[in-house]
Amino acid sequence: MVAVPRSLESVVVLWAVAKSGATFVPVDPGYPAERVQFMVADSGAVLALTVSSVAQGVAAAAGSVPVVAVDEESIVAQVEGLSSRPVSYADRVRSLEPSDAAWMIYTSGSTGRPKGVVVSHAGVGGVISAEREHFGVDGSSRVLHVCSPSFDVSLLELGVGFSAGATVVVAPAGVGGGPDLADVIASQSVSHVFMTPGALGSMDPAGLDDLRVVVVAGESFTPDLVRRWSVPGRRRFFNAYGPTETTILATSSAELVADAPVVIGSAIAGVGAFVLDERLRPVPEGVVGELYVAGAQVARGYHGRFGLTAARFVADPFTPGARMYRTGDLVRRGGDGVFEYVGRSDFQVKIRGFRIELGEIDAVLSAVPGVGFAVTVGAALASGESALVSYVVPEAGVVLDPGQVRASVGEVLPGYMVPSSVTVLDEVPLTPVGKVDRAALPAPVFEVAEYRAPRTPVEIAVAEEVAQVLGVERVGLDDSFVDLGGNSLAATRLVARLSARLGYRVAVPVVFEASSVQELAARVDVDTAGAGVGRVVLAARQRPERVPLSLAQQRMWFL
Repeated sequence: MVAVPRSLESVVVLWAVAKSGATFVPVDPGYPAERVQFMVADSGAVLALTVSSVAQGVAAAAGSVPVVAVDEESIVAQVEGLSSRPVSYADRVRSLEPSDAAWMIYTSGSTGRPKGVVVSHAGVGGVISAEREHFGVDGSSRVLHVCSPSFDVSLLELGVGFSAGATVVVAPAGVGGGPDLADVIASQSVSHVFMTPGALGSMDPAGLDDLRVVVVAGESFTPDLVRRWSVPGRRRFFNAYGPTETTILATSSAELVADAPVVIGSAIAGVGAFVLDERLRPVPEGVVGELYVAGAQVARGYHGRFGLTAARFVADPFTPGARMYRTGDLVRRGGDGVFEYVGRSDFQVKIRGFRIELGEIDAVLSAVPGVGFAVTVGAALASGESALVSYVVPEAGVVLDPGQVRASVGEVLPGYMVPSSVTVLDEVPLTPVGKVDRAALPAPVFEVAEYRAPRTPVEIAVAEEVAQVLGVERVGLDDSFVDLGGNSLAATRLVARLSARLGYRVAVPVVFEASSVQELAARVDVDTAGAGVGRVVLAARQRPERVPLSLAQQRMWFL
């Protein structure tokens, strides 16, 4: 198990385990202890690698599994005494085969238990080779490593970068979007980024002149994102698609340009992609069907979950002896072989790039004392974001506090799986056949305090920007950003808007530390006053008959 926050150490540890031939299980040390304990036990991990800053929590969750903090002085001294020659086959315990497991990444599971996806070395090598060429990564490239090590796209960042001899720029821990990430990209002259549309949308492309390739994956997005970031001839924009079970990516678009349809592209080299009906028969062009993926990149299956593996990894009817993965995604294929994403065929959703089984959240909610029934859905908020909203029915005689229910879920599940809203119902609407009628569920209810109007200029600014970012009509002093449905990406956008409005960079953690708009405004007010920074007052000046060109405009004469 590798439980190291994104850093130089996380890169070195992952690379070292891969070179040794062992299988690594990346785990976010910020996950709840119960989830980490399950992953350790389920995976059969024999060693936990971490760093001193999180070693205590990792050791508590690892139980009897030995824990090594790679940055401890004694460990560093041992490593310095080892040979730096390349690892050979003779150094490994046994020979390494292409079909052997390279890593196991846990994804959300519908039974309430996460499931470990086992990916082979052949699959890893195939996707890295194909995408390195497709996205033009070479020795002169500077590839950004910004994804969490527990998110499979992070392994693509490292793989295409190292295999091409490129420079890999590791974003500081805690930086995941907004102005801070834009500063990293600009200051480090990053040329290639791989990220979710939500993270990309939190940044301003202005000033990122060295950024040549932008690849988004993990969730759907609007054409406006392409319009903002695509610069034909100077910056290429790609949309990629792929479940963890197909080794990171299965399809990728050609370069997308403004006002063109947003598609997930065609199958990458070495991958077979088919649009089939419920009887595994190909559907005609333009007709919606389920996407199946075949080829060496298809994962070996779910660790220890033989029934689920058999259900999702099915026989390939077009290649005897081969398998294909049933994605659960609905697509349509055009005459040019390009796929257009339509939606999910089951109750999985993608929130901020994470694929989530809603049933896992329901299972955790149902375990909360006093909850008799729970159902979770993905909903579109007024702000345009996707969010998880849950509905619970209390047991007889029990009065449930939605805030307490959310807090209980947060003790078990990672933050991206905690519902933005919990609504208490007397009963759940059902269809005539007795199934939950999701279409009849009421609009989600977010916790809103009794309204107290903001008074000072900073309070007014904070309240207005929170309302704008979250798409709510009115925000008062006692309202909480989190209770109103705020998440990390929304916080990043809020920080960007407040920074632009107040002329002072607000830290993202401050947004979550503040229990109310009033407290957030007070923190911002104190920080602004302490920094002695205010918004520059703009003064009108006489406009010349011919406005001089900017440096960027002058450069266009030579491009």
